[in-house]
Amino acid sequence: MADHKMREDFASPSEETLGEILPPGPFADVYRAGKVDGLPCFARLNAAGAVELYLVFESIDAFSELTEGAVTADWKTYQRRLLAVIWTRNDPVQPLGFPLSFDMTAEQDQQMVRGLLEQPQTQLFHLALLDDQLIHVFTDEIRFSAAQKREVEQMIQRLSAPVRHDDDESAPADSEVREAPIQSIPAAALSDDILVEAGTAYTVDFAHLEQTYGAKQAEAMLMSAVYQALLVMRRHGRSQVRETAFTVWAAQCSPYTSIVITPELSSLFADKSDENPFLRLLVQLPGFVEHRRDIPLSLGAFPIMRYERGTLLHVELEEPVIARLAALFARLHPGAANPYSPPDQNREN
Repeated sequence: MADHKMREDFASPSEETLGEILPPGPFADVYRAGKVDGLPCFARLNAAGAVELYLVFESIDAFSELTEGAVTADWKTYQRRLLAVIWTRNDPVQPLGFPLSFDMTAEQDQQMVRGLLEQPQTQLFHLALLDDQLIHVFTDEIRFSAAQKREVEQMIQRLSAPVRHDDDESAPADSEVREAPIQSIPAAALSDDILVEAGTAYTVDFAHLEQTYGAKQAEAMLMSAVYQALLVMRRHGRSQVRETAFTVWAAQCSPYTSIVITPELSSLFADKSDENPFLRLLVQLPGFVEHRRDIPLSLGAFPIMRYERGTLLHVELEEPVIARLAALFARLHPGAANPYSPPDQNREN
């Protein structure tokens, strides 16, 4: 391997590392983001304080398949966040872009954006997984035009402006970028086998969240963590993670709310629990209580989302399905008070 001649504790890819395996020691944070967290696109500040961009592909073959011609980038907004979208394929029919999200209320994210705008050019490093290590495959450069910089400044001003309660919090539609639209399926489409699966319940003291942040913001914080975890699963560096299938449930038992993921996903992440985006993101919520193995039916939970091979599906509940959940609960817990049955019916039983 080449002699990299870099700081022992913190390094950046260079011409010397091109085609080489990056040593985990000097690139510990890169391994954490690209391998442990499974982020296919991320930014970091190098030792000199310059912003670097990274794309991580699950293999060298994937790099060849997913990149085509010159890499370009543009800026969009999504709700109250600023996104730099790195386009590796500019095909008008099947474009491929990697959105890099920045929270304009976070100082570190503001620093990243300012750096990207002020730098004459930004290095973009293409990495690929090879035998559980990261190899430096290619280096590109991204430049933003003066017009783009002016446009981003306007976006920042809009996102930084106080939000009026009677306003839509998202930016104008012509500047938004969204993930593939979330489709809907009826809960009746879920089989009994899916509905009785066990999984992991993540419990949050929702009353504490409401007291601290207000009901609307508390709900937004919880669902934002769930949605961000879903996006990490959808864009995970390993195909077996991206192509899995699972159901997201929600259960309320005051003062707690539980988000349940079925089936259990631990086998996808080997023995490294910090790779599980649901655990990593939900644990960070104020008022997080615990995570444990459980059956959502036992908690009186309702299915709210379905993930199938990268497709997000909103689950629509209908009255016949609630009766079906009640019947399944009665089969699992004969004689127990049924959370899916009307209170009067429970008293009769």
